[in-house]
Amino acid sequence: MDRDTRTEAIETRIREAVARLMTTQGESDRIRVSVPVLYPSGATSTIEISSVGDTCFVSDMGAGHTEAYLANAAEFYNHQAKRAADRFGVGYDGQSMFLLRAPMDRIEGAIATVANASVQAASFAILKADEDKDRRRNDEVYDRVRSIFGVAAVAKEAVIEGLRSTWDAHNVVALPHGRRAVFEFVTANANSISNRFMMFSDVSMRKEPISLNAVVKDAQALGPKGGLLADVSNVISLAAANDDFLRYARVA
Repeated sequence: MDRDTRTEAIETRIREAVARLMTTQGESDRIRVSVPVLYPSGATSTIEISSVGDTCFVSDMGAGHTEAYLANAAEFYNHQAKRAADRFGVGYDGQSMFLLRAPMDRIEGAIATVANASVQAASFAILKADEDKDRRRNDEVYDRVRSIFGVAAVAKEAVIEGLRSTWDAHNVVALPHGRRAVFEFVTANANSISNRFMMFSDVSMRKEPISLNAVVKDAQALGPKGGLLADVSNVISLAAANDDFLRYARVA
């Protein structure tokens, strides 16, 4: 195969790949384009395009808001959508929809911009919802831990030293003889698991007399990745008996 033929074959493969990645569907005077920019759920973003003369109007049809709603993060979406609109220079209707007006010869950029704004707004809203959930869960753990160890012995938040970094820890119990115990809430979210795994791994390398505990709502819900936590910490249910908390803290 000569060089020109080889180049043509590569170009053909690339065009075919792009065609598979992006699909279009016509609907009267509107066209919907499936763009390979993914929401946290794994769904691709779908953009609607309408035209008037040489001008196109590109919208996400509120798909980002729907993604956030299905992830129980709708209350965080509006703020994140306004930030994304400013960041990407697109319009936002203040309720659910992104919209961008652009010349027809710049339609590719308009599609990519709206898709990215929509996905980023949904992603950040879901992240903020997860963080808010983590805070509320840690409040539950704090109430539980201080009821067992006493108010004076428990710090709701504290900075602890790892071998390579410092970490913001929650529900840190001061034990006799300078020992400590950390009871950190962990969700089934992959980010929550990986963040706590990194923290526990780093702290455990210091060989400090500190008990590291991952408090979970349901250990089974963590799945196989939950095994990572068991390698570097105790995994304990929030509903476990007081004696279990005392035992894991190594004071019973």
